[in-house]
Amino acid sequence: MSKNLKKELFSGLADWIIDSEPNYPSFGECKLWVKKKDSKFIITKEVEKEILMLLTYLPMSQQMNNELHAKYLDQILNK
Repeated sequence: MSKNLKKELFSGLADWIIDSEPNYPSFGECKLWVKKKDSKFIITKEVEKEILMLLTYLPMSQQMNNELHAKYLDQILNK
């Protein structure tokens, strides 16, 4: 698989994870999503680590973004 196809696949996975907020998918659900999108894609240990990183950092990032938006929206509304 070319790097561009893998990048596109993982970009779609990241979007799907974020769109699932607040009920983020499990590791197993992410692996199934990848297989549904590309049944020939081989999920190696390295790919599993990348999926786990997405599952760890995307929800944290999304939570921080939500908190920042809420804080600044509140500041704007209170002016």
